[in-house]
Amino acid sequence: RLAYQLKITPEIFCLDVQSGVKLVRYIEGAETLNNVTIQYVSHMEKVIASLRILHTSGVRFNNDFNVFKEIQVYEELLSQAKGWMYEGYSELRSSIFTLAERLNRLGIVLAPCHNDLVAENFVKNSNGHIYLIDWEYSGMNDPLWDLAALFIESSFSEENQQKALLLYYEDNIPTNVSQKILIYQILMDVLWAIWTRIKETRGDDFGNYGLMRFQRAIHNLEKLEVEYPIDKK
Repeated sequence: RLAYQLKITPEIFCLDVQSGVKLVRYIEGAETLNNVTIQYVSHMEKVIASLRILHTSGVRFNNDFNVFKEIQVYEELLSQAKGWMYEGYSELRSSIFTLAERLNRLGIVLAPCHNDLVAENFVKNSNGHIYLIDWEYSGMNDPLWDLAALFIESSFSEENQQKALLLYYEDNIPTNVSQKILIYQILMDVLWAIWTRIKETRGDDFGNYGLMRFQRAIHNLEKLEVEYPIDKK
């Protein structure tokens, strides 16, 4: 409802919190974006504009999205389901949680965020307006989480990442942005890898999706240490 007040999601007529049933205004000529179309310049400009509206709105969502707590929740759910995580996770886990300290040093500002920015959550109507849907994971978070998710979930090219950041920051990109984006991408890969294992333990089949995300997290953690080493003196 708060997102609708910002005009970035369709009008809501009915929302049953208990059942999760929601009735919204029909999107005429709906076109769901994908990894390619979301990177069209005309679409990218509208997507970034929507994120700026959301992040700078001053709206206070009722919950916080803390990825480290989410990881712990998913670990517990995986344990309850009698599932297992990929080989090497137990050794990687301590390095993952030390990223919280690194983020605190870099600085975190909380704002209303969507937190699940896959391309398919952007829907264009017949007039060219792009809506942001599916607010299940929304909550107060660092806006750079949304940008990091946008880039990694839609496989943004380096060039388009730079274009998007210039649009978002109006040509004045702060320092540490690239480092924080990389950290958040590591964390979301770990989170969604555990989520995948929970689903698979319950009978779903995601192919190599979860393993791919886990292996990418390992690779990007190594990249982080090389490109942004911490002075341990």
